[in-house]
Amino acid sequence: MTKCVAAMTALLAIAVPLAGTTAQALSPTPMFEGNTTMPAKDGATQAVHVVVQSWGIAGQEREIPLRGFYVAHLLSGQVSSKIDGQTTGHLPGDYWTVKAGATMQVKVIGEVAVLETTVVVNK
Repeated sequence: MTKCVAAMTALLAIAVPLAGTTAQALSPTPMFEGNTTMPAKDGATQAVHVVVQSWGIAGQEREIPLRGFYVAHLLSGQVSSKIDGQTTGHLPGDYWTVKAGATMQVKVIGEVAVLETTVVVNK
């Protein structure tokens, strides 16, 4: 339920104002940012920084301005993503990854979509 409320809030706060524009740059809504620890490959604990953002997307194909590895989660709408020249369709609830060094362009199929990204980086 909380994710649904957060998605609707993001949709109303970001996506609706974007619906009438096509040239406006994408700007995320911060959903969570914090530090934590997680196990490293060698079994030790490592400090990481986690950033979760929500992106309201409308109009023409847009590039998500993130660099480095991240996880994408489509909360609402339907999109096609192009990563390293490969285009894939996504429906609400889909998760996928973008590898470090790659860029992702997203095209909304319909009116508006809300995409959530999660970035985890070593501190």
